[in-house]
Amino acid sequence: MGALFSRLRLIYQTLKSISDSFSVLLERISLDPGLPVPNPSRSYWCEPTSPLNARLPVPPLPEYADVVIIGSGIAGTSIARTLLASLEKGQSLRIVMLEARETIPSSRPSMVPARPKAIIRFRLAHLPILLEIAAEEDLLLQSQARTVEQIDAYLQESLYDRAKVALERYLAACPEQRGKHTTQEEKSVLKDFQLSSRVTGCISQTGGALHPYRLITGILSRLLISYPRHVFHSGRPVFFDCCLSFQLFTNTPCTAIDLTADGTSYKITTPTGTLETAHVVHATNAWASHLLPGMRRKIVPVRAHMTAQRPGIALGQGEGWLAILDGDSLQPTTGGVDGSSTSDPYDSISSGDGGEMMFGGGAMLGGRAEAAIMDNIGVSDESETDFEVTAYLGGAGTAPTTEKAEEGRQWRAGRIKAAWSGIIAISADGQPWIGRIPRCVTDRDELRKHPPPPSRPDNPSLAHPGEWIAAGFNGEGMTHAWLAGAALARMLLNDSNNENAAHGETALEVPPLPLQFVITEKRWREADIESFFGRCGVWMTVTQVAFSQAES
Repeated sequence: MGALFSRLRLIYQTLKSISDSFSVLLERISLDPGLPVPNPSRSYWCEPTSPLNARLPVPPLPEYADVVIIGSGIAGTSIARTLLASLEKGQSLRIVMLEARETIPSSRPSMVPARPKAIIRFRLAHLPILLEIAAEEDLLLQSQARTVEQIDAYLQESLYDRAKVALERYLAACPEQRGKHTTQEEKSVLKDFQLSSRVTGCISQTGGALHPYRLITGILSRLLISYPRHVFHSGRPVFFDCCLSFQLFTNTPCTAIDLTADGTSYKITTPTGTLETAHVVHATNAWASHLLPGMRRKIVPVRAHMTAQRPGIALGQGEGWLAILDGDSLQPTTGGVDGSSTSDPYDSISSGDGGEMMFGGGAMLGGRAEAAIMDNIGVSDESETDFEVTAYLGGAGTAPTTEKAEEGRQWRAGRIKAAWSGIIAISADGQPWIGRIPRCVTDRDELRKHPPPPSRPDNPSLAHPGEWIAAGFNGEGMTHAWLAGAALARMLLNDSNNENAAHGETALEVPPLPLQFVITEKRWREADIESFFGRCGVWMTVTQVAFSQAES
């Protein structure tokens, strides 16, 4: 009888631990993510620093802008570029972009569900479009935009077999993709790929790679030159009243959005002053719910990790991207054979421009690391890294290596050259949020429709004033954000039917924005983060962590 009572007590304690762990998680994801921290961990992608981010005195804000874009990442840059490229000289459009820190776009794989064909085609279109844009901007060399060979390597035969079945289903649904994938099981071929002998098979296809920081800062630099707000005459600025203009204010966070006293404009508040606008674009991804409390538990920040590591001297040079899929991950995965990542994070390796291996992931393996994903969901502080995740990514023996205080040594010694964290966003239904924000989400009144003062004429090129969003990219901004931003710009221009507006005279087919991405009141009300966690296995993670704690 005593043994029975002991067992019942253990079961009770375990179930209570499960409930407590999940309650802590739900409480954390309901919090305000705040503003981006001013001292993020040092990202290897952002070296050398762009001249765009030089610490110069912040100029005064203009009194008014037609469009204020909050956020300078991939989506925000796409919106600005598309708006300016779609209008003709002589038309007036004043754009102000606010960035809380320096311009630092990033991308990381995360938790996403299976996708319909329209979404797959939308994602696949990003590779040729981004290559074309890099060429148009004369940034191919600087951004290293290129095609690479992508390899999904499987360490478990059963997992590899399921991936091949999934590949056949995908090709049956998207027959235009046939002939673009290769399966390999021959040990000699795997050896040529310099894969471990543990690998049972791999699936290879053409992929893409680029340096997003250099691409985005390069585009923004060109926009600042091509669309100045003023010129200097006799050492003094002369402002243009009617023109296409673009201004970027870094280290200038938006701290509040209100309506003006007469209700005809939005008042944007920053630490350096205020400005008024007819259109507010939220391109802040994981931080969107700071200014949009209605998006809490709809867009949730997650801290993800990345490392730059020195390869072994025997590893050959090459252009590629390797995904390692193991049966120890939280849920069985099907492999990235559909132009997307798997249903859960996996470990990824790519090659840096200095021959470094860029190794990320590591939060979904067995053992204590099961708790790592839990500890990082709802976290918007990227000033630190999770020790256990970093230890896994680099090996427990190299992760604790401290940086040597040697003059001229920029990065630490040892295998890990750099380790940093970044904040990605997961969406409550697994899809990005794009479009005009319903009033029930903003909880702000609509602008009055009576004519504005002569100093702020209505811009006939734009849609009815309002707030807009392009956020919640599930860590996959590279295959969502650019075309999503372009689609939002077309909404602002009342030109949603012209898919090629963002790309000049491109001959490439630009797919429409998937309807699943469009924000609506119905979708907003139905999106449930708890259900999404259940589909992604987070509840199972809580259970595993709790039982592990009980057994110990």
